[in-house]
Amino acid sequence: MKAGRKTLLKSAWMILALWGGLVGGAQAQYRLFGGKKVVQFSGVVVSGVDTKPLPFTTIYIENRRQGGIADANGYFSFVAVGGDSVRFSSVGYQTRYFIIPDTSRFDSYSVVIPLEQDTVMLLEAVVYPWPSKEKFRDAFINLELPDNDAEIIQKNFNLATMREQARAGKMDANMNYRNIMQQQSQRLYYQNQQAPNNLLNPFAWARFIKQWQRKRKADKLEKQSEGYKEYETDYDYLPNSQDHE
Repeated sequence: MKAGRKTLLKSAWMILALWGGLVGGAQAQYRLFGGKKVVQFSGVVVSGVDTKPLPFTTIYIENRRQGGIADANGYFSFVAVGGDSVRFSSVGYQTRYFIIPDTSRFDSYSVVIPLEQDTVMLLEAVVYPWPSKEKFRDAFINLELPDNDAEIIQKNFNLATMREQARAGKMDANMNYRNIMQQQSQRLYYQNQQAPNNLLNPFAWARFIKQWQRKRKADKLEKQSEGYKEYETDYDYLPNSQDHE
């Protein structure tokens, strides 16, 4: 009996101490916030377009100069008092203010804060290489090209230069493939037999003559292209207005 009575007394004393601590903490917290009601303010910050959470939103209590940030899911929770003005801001979204009501009967208050996208319209910026359109037009009209017509024709139709470039150029993958396939086909076609001698092949001689004629035409065109070097554009022969008069 005595042991049970001692256990009951000890439990009662512990309950009274815990209650006294809670009351004392509440009174201290009450005095800390100027006698206003303390609430646990929590919620989620979302986008006003698709209601997706906005991570790491800045939260600032202006009247008490305290603040923090939301977590990666846009969730926040902190101790506040009724009447606090809370500012929510995030990059690319409009800032929103929320005042915690002081008429709530509960010790906690939960909200969902939607933030609208902030669209900034910038003025058109046009960049010109010259100070004005008129100067750019005059410079474009009076532009002097380094080459005349004869030099441009010579560069575009110089057969010797084109032939040298073709000789110096390397074979691409398609040309290498066709060459290898042609060699293998010829080797398999004459397998286990003597390959014919093209010296007595009339078709080979016909191809030779055709290539020789093509070479003569190419040399002739090359000589004609060299004649363009001495050609220069001259407009002095055009009659002017005084000659017509």
